[in-house]
Amino acid sequence: MQENIVNMETLADVPVGRKSEQMCLLAKYFNGFANSTRLSILLLLDRHGETKVGELVEALGAPQPRVSDHLRCLALCGYVQVRREGRNAYYSIADDRVLQVLKLGEELLEDNLENIKACDVTEESC
Repeated sequence: MQENIVNMETLADVPVGRKSEQMCLLAKYFNGFANSTRLSILLLLDRHGETKVGELVEALGAPQPRVSDHLRCLALCGYVQVRREGRNAYYSIADDRVLQVLKLGEELLEDNLENIKACDVTEESC
């Protein structure tokens, strides 16, 4: 039986530490946001609504296989959903809470922008 952190009222009871299964799951979940291409896809879907893969490829200027890999990651994390129509795949935001997380991240970034720019501890991905 798998422990489920979602059923807890708060994170207060989640075991901490790098070997905690729950912490690893949380880290893995938030890692879905930790890529500029995946964030760009989410913002494009927020701005344009349901979008075909080809349109995302064009907007991002990235190869189709790479965009598809990122979409697969976003779908597995539950950030986006896919609707297939013939040979076309249409993606959209799966849950409005994904956008709430992004909005909260934007607010935190705004409040800490200079610190983030100066941070040399985290890996630079852009």
